[in-house]
Amino acid sequence: MTPEDRSSVADGPLDGTDTLVLGAVRELFSRTDPMPSGLTDRIKFELTLAALHAEVAELQELTHTGVRADSASFTPTESVTFTSSTLSLMVSISPAGEGARPGTVRIDGWVTGGPATVELRAGEKSIAAEADANGRFSVDEVPRGPVRFILRPVDARGRPVITPVVEI
Repeated sequence: MTPEDRSSVADGPLDGTDTLVLGAVRELFSRTDPMPSGLTDRIKFELTLAALHAEVAELQELTHTGVRADSASFTPTESVTFTSSTLSLMVSISPAGEGARPGTVRIDGWVTGGPATVELRAGEKSIAAEADANGRFSVDEVPRGPVRFILRPVDARGRPVITPVVEI
């Protein structure tokens, strides 16, 4: 094949051979380096962040087994810490109390800087809690799955702080 032939093939429309080759490439990457679980949610989060004018908290500890959802040695997280320039949030996950709905957990949290409104978003569900003067709050019957926290300081001048999504 001459360089001119390659150019004319590259300029032509996609055909059945192109579809087969692209399918094989997709299959190769699906097997060797699959897209991480939750990637599309993280992309949506990043794209909408500018519109919210909020500060993003940073996840402090993330084990390598928690990075890939397809890891065979995945273990549930029991506590997570987030920090931002204005506050820190530490949450502890424990089994839901007796009589709670199946598939739910209890979350106990601590926010630095005193009282704040804490919103926990679990899928389409939004759960509000108030952190007391010491920054403590708790939420019962949180469904397992991806969650994000939105913290609004009581001081109206403070910007909201949003955490990345974590799996509980």
